[in-house]
Amino acid sequence: MSSGAARGWPIIGHLAAFRADTTGFLLRMAREQGDVARFRLGLREAFVLAHPRDVRSVLVDRAADFGKGRLMQRARRLLGDGLLTSEGTLHQAQRRRIQPVFTRERVHGFAVVVPDLVARRTARWQHGMRLRLGAEMDSLSMTIVAQTLLGVDIENDLPLLGASLRRLARWAPLLTLPGGRLLERSRLPIIGRLREAIEDVEKVIDQRIDEGGTAAPLLGALLRLGDQGAPMSARLVRDEVMTIFLAGHDTTAAALTWTWLLLANHPDVEAQVYDEVRAAQDDALPYTDMVVKEVLRLYPPIGRIGRRPLCDVTVGGVVLPQGSTVFLSPFVTHRDSRWFPMPDEFRPQRWAEPASERPPFAWFPFGAGPRSCVGEHFARVVMAKTIATIARNWRLRPTRTDWPRTRSLLTLKPADPVSMVAEQRTTPAAGAS
Repeated sequence: MSSGAARGWPIIGHLAAFRADTTGFLLRMAREQGDVARFRLGLREAFVLAHPRDVRSVLVDRAADFGKGRLMQRARRLLGDGLLTSEGTLHQAQRRRIQPVFTRERVHGFAVVVPDLVARRTARWQHGMRLRLGAEMDSLSMTIVAQTLLGVDIENDLPLLGASLRRLARWAPLLTLPGGRLLERSRLPIIGRLREAIEDVEKVIDQRIDEGGTAAPLLGALLRLGDQGAPMSARLVRDEVMTIFLAGHDTTAAALTWTWLLLANHPDVEAQVYDEVRAAQDDALPYTDMVVKEVLRLYPPIGRIGRRPLCDVTVGGVVLPQGSTVFLSPFVTHRDSRWFPMPDEFRPQRWAEPASERPPFAWFPFGAGPRSCVGEHFARVVMAKTIATIARNWRLRPTRTDWPRTRSLLTLKPADPVSMVAEQRTTPAAGAS
């Protein structure tokens, strides 16, 4: 690492550059300064740790010495005390309840319905139709998560949910700024619209909880008696359902959005996916699985993970002061040429090559350790089945030649709406509808 923090502006430090392009800024800091990079967000000292061993140190070995970052603290307004935002013994107890829902065997059982749900959505497409890619993938992912985990159909709620979530994505970042708590208590029209969006989402979730009942996989796990024999409060059930629904669909939708953009710009990869899914006789899709891993390497749904040292902690030979801001970024670590040759290139075949020089935690798109995403396997299986179902009958073509900018809030998505044109294949796979 260089001898001191990167220079920033008086008072605000590097806050403007960080807000403008969070993952790009973190990548630049790491490439300029090395495995431990230092900068300032306002008056607060901040670090990005890029080496896999330091990722392991913070997220696994010394996880108890770190608390959640500012973004997750503010996300509690929407998600309450769900898995994503809760800490300590509450998080441990909730994870023990929910983990059995996401075993590999159960996930593959849920995923049986995914092709039918995808086919139902894409039946509305027409050859030459211009699609709002992000909105399509959002609606599709919401439908899959609601049906497989909550046992309910949210088709009629999609317009309201989509509009509310787009409003949250647009304005919620304001609440993560310094002074965000004061802003949230203000009477500004923007804050009023945010509150309305939150209430609309909560209303749909509450209604679906009532409909789902104990037969739904996720609700059944939440309503089961806990370690102490006590039932979970209604509010906590709502918090967990909100977390799984919003975080689960959002990460999958983000990854699928990047998938179609990458495939459209790499016709050789797209052709191999089509050949595989057309010839597949069972669930085995090894090349499509490699595409999923490569998409998650270049555009991990979680672009950065924030932590706060609860005491002075030494990591990577550097003291991280208590209360400072620490970032682990899959986006940064995944683009390190030491672990991934030609790191900025989309090369799914790299996952078939020996990885003897790649250390553990060089790839961690869903986090790591006791707070890793409980639904990682679910997301990857849903992605593979969705890609296969769509690619069997459709090509998606971009309407612009420039690559979209990234936006990183809770998930890493294109900063601006992306349009693609749906082209129906003239030689669909045998048996495809």
